[in-house]
Amino acid sequence: MSREALRDFLRAVEHHQGLRRDAAQCSDDDQLLALARRHGFNVIQRDLRDDARESAITSWFETSRIQRSFQSAPFQSNPSQSTVSQSTAPQPPKT
Repeated sequence: MSREALRDFLRAVEHHQGLRRDAAQCSDDDQLLALARRHGFNVIQRDLRDDARESAITSWFETSRIQRSFQSAPFQSNPSQSTVSQSTAPQPPKT
């Protein structure tokens, strides 16, 4: 529930100039958490840490070659749905 509170707090900061100004004046996480609590948001230190970790992972996937390869070639879990038939599949050279 507190992760939802963090999202709500961040949304409030984006939309309210006074709150945004107050958040910009916070010099550390403790001050930011105190500001959130003063405005009725139940945010804890773990929420900030989890959000930072999630953001780093998201950023990595946005720039990763892995993501692009998954987007370009959809995964097919059922072999019968393969687009290459047995008769047209390349055969190993005969020796």
